[in-house]
Amino acid sequence: MKKIVWSILLLLSPWAMAETAEQQWPTQDGPVTVVWQNPDEFRDVEASSGIQERYENHVFATLGKQFQKRLSGLLKDGEQLTITVTNLDLAGDVRPSFGASASDIRIVKSVYPPMIEFQWALLDQNKQLLDSGEVKIKDLNFENASSSLRYQNDALHYELSMIERWSKRDLPDVLASRTE
Repeated sequence: MKKIVWSILLLLSPWAMAETAEQQWPTQDGPVTVVWQNPDEFRDVEASSGIQERYENHVFATLGKQFQKRLSGLLKDGEQLTITVTNLDLAGDVRPSFGASASDIRIVKSVYPPMIEFQWALLDQNKQLLDSGEVKIKDLNFENASSSLRYQNDALHYELSMIERWSKRDLPDVLASRTE
């Protein structure tokens, strides 16, 4: 009888429910929508300390807001831009601290550059596709980039400056033509 009661309690516990609930990551809405597609398959969004889910939530919200900030001013009234992030690799690599502390550590070296892969789609006010494409941003010179100084107090400063540089230099023609 005790086994049945414990089994029922386990099934109804918040931990069991959390395992079955689908994870919802932040998606920024407005003229620029950022969607995080299959984040469990991303190359590296590993927390070095703390709760993994909270860390991912912070990373996705911070980078999503950067996309919005950089791209929303380029759109005409009624247009919608959707960024679908398909892969993310944060600068550095998380390594175990082997008992030196309770947390792992993120080693940032030039051999671990940041990278973001995404698809974008621009819709007009009638929801007709104007243009779309796939982008892979990888910053091999991330440690020496002067633009990262702007974000130096942010844990994601390499990724934020990488998105900023892409939005200034490498925008697709359909978006870049609006800044002239």
